[in-house]
Amino acid sequence: MKGVNYISIVLCGGFAKRMWPLTKNRPKQLLPVAGQPMLIYTLERLNRLPQLKKIYLSVNSAFQDHFREFLQDYSPRVEIDIIIEPTRSEEEKLGAVKGLDYALEKVGRDNPAIIVGGDNLFEFPVERPVELHERTGKDVIAVYDLRERERARLYGVVEVDKEGVIKNFIEKPEDPPSTLVATAFYIFTPSTLKDVRRYLEEGGRRDALGHFLEWLIKRKPVQAYTVEGEWFDIGSFESLSAAERYFARPTD
Repeated sequence: MKGVNYISIVLCGGFAKRMWPLTKNRPKQLLPVAGQPMLIYTLERLNRLPQLKKIYLSVNSAFQDHFREFLQDYSPRVEIDIIIEPTRSEEEKLGAVKGLDYALEKVGRDNPAIIVGGDNLFEFPVERPVELHERTGKDVIAVYDLRERERARLYGVVEVDKEGVIKNFIEKPEDPPSTLVATAFYIFTPSTLKDVRRYLEEGGRRDALGHFLEWLIKRKPVQAYTVEGEWFDIGSFESLSAAERYFARPTD
C-alpha cells in the first residue's frame, strides 16, 4: 500500500447541546483550548502526513460560516474543503454514521480515509497508525487505555489479541471487559468506506460510530493502534477544562 494517497474527513457536524451556552451559537470544534481553536490541534497533526492529499471538514449548515471564517485565517499545507450537512438543529442532525456516509457520497470511496472526530485532542504522530495500516492492509482504530473501568463505560471498549487485532468491541458496556477504549481516529480502506452504506442499508444505527465499528469487527479483522501520550474527548465542561490545563502547561 506504499505510495497510496489518503484523504481525511474531520467530523464537525454536531450541535453539542451538553455544552450550552458555550456551544449555542458556535461549534464546539472552534472553542479555544490554550489560546487557539481546538480544531487546530487535529489539523496540525494531519498536515504533517505527506501521503495526505486533502482534508474535508464535515459541518452542519447552521455553523458553516464559522468554519469558513476559521479557514480564512488558517494556512495549512494540505488543501481543506468544507462539506455542508443539510441540518440546522439538534433535531435535524444526521448522526455520526449518516454524516460520514453523506460526506463519502460527496468525496467518493476510492481512497483510504482517515476519519477523525473534530472534538478529539491527541498528541500521537498520525504517521504511526498510517504506517500500521500500510504494513497490515487492515482498517485501524486508535485506542487509549483509560485505566479506569468506570470511565470506560462511557466509550466503545475494545479487547485485542497478541497481534494487536481487535477481537471484541462493545459500545458503552455496563461491565467493561477492559479499560482500552476507541478514540475517534480511524483509518478505513475503500472497501470499508463502501461498508458504511451497506451498514445503513441493513438498518444499522446512524448515531454513534461505535455501533458501526461493532458491526464491522464481526466481519473483518481491524487493527488497534495504541495511542501514545494524552487524549481528550471534549464532550463536557470538565473535559474542556482538563484539556485547557494540559495544553496551557509550560513546556521546556
